[in-house]
Order: sequence, then structure tokens, then C-alpha cells
Amino acid sequence: MQTYQLFFGRNIPNGGYVNDLNLQAFIEGVLDVAFEGYTIQHVQGVWKGEHEPTLLVTVCSACADKINDVANAYKNAFSQDAVGVQVLPSMSFV
Repeated sequence: MQTYQLFFGRNIPNGGYVNDLNLQAFIEGVLDVAFEGYTIQHVQGVWKGEHEPTLLVTVCSACADKINDVANAYKNAFSQDAVGVQVLPSMSFV
């Protein structure tokens, strides 16, 4: 099992913004379905020199394909150039 961090920028490249309602629909319709548990943080990011609010999701999963499916779902739903995915050592639960 790996720990993954996914960085979902909220600016839309051709103008606009992923609003709270659309973001919540993505969380409930994609993240909640894909994973039994995860952590969300609201952070600031920079993409191509533009500062933007970013949703940082940390999840432990043994299925890299599921991580890629979630990243691609966000890219397609909100016309994103990319979703950042960082792979970290496994998290321990004590």
C-alpha cells in the first residue's frame, strides 16, 4: 500500500473556477466512491505562475489505477491541464 497526495487546482485554464458546489459534487461522487477514507486540506498552489486555491487529498491505496482514474476524472470534469500526484512511503496506522 502506498500513500498518495493528489493536488486538485481550482482555477480553470480558459477562465473560471471550480466552485464549492461543483467541488463538493466531485468529492461525494468520485472520492467517496473510490476510497474508504482520505484526508482533505485546502491549500494554496501555483500552476504556470498563477496562484490558485488547491484541494490536497491524501489517501492510502494499493491500487495506482484508482488514483489515476480519480485524477483523470477531475481533469475531464473541470478541463484541467494536470492533477499533481505525489507518491509517498506507506502511512502507518497505530
